[in-house]
Amino acid sequence: MFHLTVILQIGLTLVCVLWLAAYFQISLVEAMPVFLCGLVLVLYGLAMVHHLSWIDWAAGIVISLFVFWIVGRQRESRKEFGRTCLEKIKQPSFITAVLLIVVIVLCTSGKVVTWWDDINFWATDVKALYYLDGFAGKYGNVAPEFGDYPPGAQLVKWWFLHVCPGSFREGLAFAGYYVMNMVFLLPLLRKLKGLNLPVLVLAAAALWFFPSIAEVYGYGGFCADLTMACIYGGFLIAVTDRKGKTELFYYVRLALYLGVLVLVKSIGFVWALFGLVFLVLYRHSVPEGEEKEETAHSGLLWTAALPLLTGGSWMLFCLLMRRVTKTTATAVKYMTTDEYGLSGYMKEFAAAFLQAFTASPLHKERSIVIDLTPLGLYLCICFLVILFFKIHILPEKAGRAVLWFCMISGAVFYGIIFLAHITIFATETQYLEASGMISSIERYGAPFTIGTLLFLAGIWLDHGERFFAKEGMPVLFRKYGTYLGFILFVALTAGYRVGYHGLAGYRNEVDERLAERADMIGEDESRFLEAVQVLGRDLDARVCYIRRGDAPRWVNNSYLGYEAAPVSMVYQSVNLDDAPADWMVQQIRGTHAGYLYAEETDADAGAVFNGITENGEFACGILYQIEDTGTQMKLIPVDSGKGEPAQLHR
Repeated sequence: MFHLTVILQIGLTLVCVLWLAAYFQISLVEAMPVFLCGLVLVLYGLAMVHHLSWIDWAAGIVISLFVFWIVGRQRESRKEFGRTCLEKIKQPSFITAVLLIVVIVLCTSGKVVTWWDDINFWATDVKALYYLDGFAGKYGNVAPEFGDYPPGAQLVKWWFLHVCPGSFREGLAFAGYYVMNMVFLLPLLRKLKGLNLPVLVLAAAALWFFPSIAEVYGYGGFCADLTMACIYGGFLIAVTDRKGKTELFYYVRLALYLGVLVLVKSIGFVWALFGLVFLVLYRHSVPEGEEKEETAHSGLLWTAALPLLTGGSWMLFCLLMRRVTKTTATAVKYMTTDEYGLSGYMKEFAAAFLQAFTASPLHKERSIVIDLTPLGLYLCICFLVILFFKIHILPEKAGRAVLWFCMISGAVFYGIIFLAHITIFATETQYLEASGMISSIERYGAPFTIGTLLFLAGIWLDHGERFFAKEGMPVLFRKYGTYLGFILFVALTAGYRVGYHGLAGYRNEVDERLAERADMIGEDESRFLEAVQVLGRDLDARVCYIRRGDAPRWVNNSYLGYEAAPVSMVYQSVNLDDAPADWMVQQIRGTHAGYLYAEETDADAGAVFNGITENGEFACGILYQIEDTGTQMKLIPVDSGKGEPAQLHR
């Protein structure tokens, strides 16, 4: 089954990418992100109906249709198609891309989950997705405090995990995450010429290290902001890449990019809006003489419609399934009530933000020459745009439009980041120091920093050749001058340590990190994990876990949630000696849980639960099913499958 799944998915990828490249006359590295976006949307639909694994059947159908299509064509047509595909496969850009992807997958196969945000949501959610073969049922999401986080990047991780259906392998999820990010950078390779091995290797390395210029979290965890950055930057490049593209491909690609962007993270709507503004601004400054005004308007409409459809459908699904995020709820309360005000530490937040923005490097290590601060990178972006239209890489009118867009979009989003810290994140005091604030600016600002740098890199690599097309210029520079310039820029500004650690250096810490995770699972948690094994892959399995009220254990709860996935949990920290039975029933009812588990306690749990327990006295350490009519609740012991209640025996 493992080999068949791999063959089907690789076959699906090759067939779709080759057909897109041949039909629309584009390079394979340009077709790959379009295919990936389409794949995400297909998986999104399958996840809604709890049949993600049907992608194997879909792959078989697509491959079969492709074979019938080839066989049904005339002999000369088949030969022409074969020659076209062979030429595209032999392109240096595709060879470099495939080798880069293979290296990334092999090197990251041993990674394990360590980042706090992954434990809290990103890894826990994808684990549930893997075991449930789709989205959880009503109230069944495994991370209740992050329920409405969109699933776009999660679906690609699932796709990689799917090739190993027997066990959940964290390294495959990381491989899917990194490949998704890299795929949107691969179009930068499309103008590579010849098989100069050192240049190809350096270009591939530059793509891997490129995000480390201004972002570090994406090399150690599933940072969705970096994924947004790659898609957003790819969209900006696609807006300017009009020449030689059919109107259908041009607008479909733009719509797909934005349709997936809003499915990566909730704030993707902001970047999608920035993208649409840029599309209107750029097309106005560089009008296409052959394109009719009605076509431009309808193209803009369709480009805007898909993200509204995908993002809107996810919001509707979350509403129906009662999935909500604590930050979303807090934001809504800020906007609709006077329950919250501005942070009382607003001056301290402002001072920390100003110091971090102007004086703290974006990555926490020395570069060869340049350590860019957020302000330094912002000015660098503006300088590069000015340079590009001064040396005629960009038309002056378009260059000025790009400059204003970069200046305003950057300023607006940095303002949004600051506003978030004095409102939604007002209680997170780690941001009161510049050392904490720079981490936040670095991470949440990635779509602007990395996305805009990616866009400028695309402009340079697509149009900078004329700068080297001079008599007397060495052949190496005439052929690879733009790529050597790109490689040099990355070399001078990248964070090598974090890039190397994300690809290979992490292996030295795997055992230590796994031990740290194991330490978070104590005796109470182990007893619970064994008790809930009986629930298996129930889409609606939500457990109300009664914790002793003797100490806060929210950190342990997050690690336990990851280990227990796909079982969903909600915690109640209660001193049962002081808990009236009626009050406890209402608390349990409010969790919308279908099961109850109370850990061992010295309190008299029977005084609280005996009145609603069926067939005997209530016992801690046993899993109970909750039957609730709305007026009466009963607790029924769950059979562990061994003829006895589900519990751990010492």
